Amino acid sequence: MNDGMFIFDCVVHTQDFTDRQIAPGTDGKNVVAHRQNQQSFNRLMASKGGPADKPDFYNPVDPDWARAQLFERSQTDIAMVQTVPLFGPWKDSLGPAQLCYDLAQRDPERLIFCGGVDPSWQGLEFALDEMERQVVEWGAKSFKFYGYQDRDHHWRADDPELAYPLYEKALELGIKLVQFHKGYPLGMHPVEAFRPNDLQMAAYDFPELNFGIHHMGDPYVDETISIAGRFPNIHLMLPLWFNQYFLQPYPMLHRIGQALLSVGPDRLAYGSEGFIWPDVQAYITMWANLEMPDELQDRYGYPELTREIKEKIFGLNFAAALGYEIPEQYRGGDRA
Repeated sequence: MNDGMFIFDCVVHTQDFTDRQIAPGTDGKNVVAHRQNQQSFNRLMASKGGPADKPDFYNPVDPDWARAQLFERSQTDIAMVQTVPLFGPWKDSLGPAQLCYDLAQRDPERLIFCGGVDPSWQGLEFALDEMERQVVEWGAKSFKFYGYQDRDHHWRADDPELAYPLYEKALELGIKLVQFHKGYPLGMHPVEAFRPNDLQMAAYDFPELNFGIHHMGDPYVDETISIAGRFPNIHLMLPLWFNQYFLQPYPMLHRIGQALLSVGPDRLAYGSEGFIWPDVQAYITMWANLEMPDELQDRYGYPELTREIKEKIFGLNFAAALGYEIPEQYRGGDRA
């Protein structure tokens, strides 16, 4: 805990960026482009005083190392290990479900598994069966979706025939939150395929299900904030906001200020995007100490970043969206 605040990291990964992940029959451009873009961003962030990338950037993380980064070298209490079901260019998806489950098993009381499927790539019936298997056998508490795999495999979140059965299955399995990658493409994909607009009617038609949008839909930030502001079951996952703050503090202060004004403090969630950047504590320290400059409060009406707001974003909001009951040892007082 940080000053008694419960810290629930909504997204950490174990990903494979190596050439062995290039899918057969593809030219590998997406894998190489994503790796190069990520490395360039990492180096730039490190040059600005942000956390550097891990030394062995290409390979999946060692589970023992990952657990220590979270629970021994940072004040994280609970973290969600998220599958990255991006299959098209990747032989076994960018963040394979098996790898993520294996990592979560390293400390199942504190590492929560988030599954992932894709109905356009795997087929709808297989995806539905796999959702059930990942919940029953692996204890998945949420699911992550990517709407675009390649030119021949893509889908919309408001598609009644392809998407809505996923939500119905999630509810049947007791899942409270489904999550979507929106905005920045992970490779040479069309950015417009990741606009958040298709989540509007999905959220409207499934008011009993929570929908999480990652990365504030960047570059569609204004649209994302507008959509979340109008649909009370849409939540914003903020890992890219935390990562970009070290590069562009003032633009990020504007984004968080706009989100707090339009969406409110109850549907924003902290995430580190570990373990691309190993120093998770840097994000925790930044958020715990961050202040909204008086100039921005006066000029734009942004709220002060109070302890109550920070505590909600640090973990209470994500736990509520997920339907996760916070263990007693994390409800204040001494760490167990």
